[in-house]
Amino acid sequence: MPPPVPMLHRINTDHRPPRNTSSTRDVRAGCHVCGDAVRWSGPNAQGVAARHHDATGHATWCEIALSIAYGRPVADDRQLDLEDAIGAVA
Repeated sequence: MPPPVPMLHRINTDHRPPRNTSSTRDVRAGCHVCGDAVRWSGPNAQGVAARHHDATGHATWCEIALSIAYGRPVADDRQLDLEDAIGAVA
């Protein structure tokens, strides 16, 4: 019997439109032994820290911050365009 196939996405059975979602991931890493001389940031920082540990045996660390936003902020219609405000005064 073949193994079960994993479900890669949830089927939308309630017929609601998909929500707007955005996410950002901020990664910083460094080496405890090398100190401030060795710091990495960006999408490859975690992998670089792992490779540095593999190559040197040094203890390394990673800090990962994940931010997720659902929907989009609604513009405030009461907020006037700066040029319109200046034009109304002049």
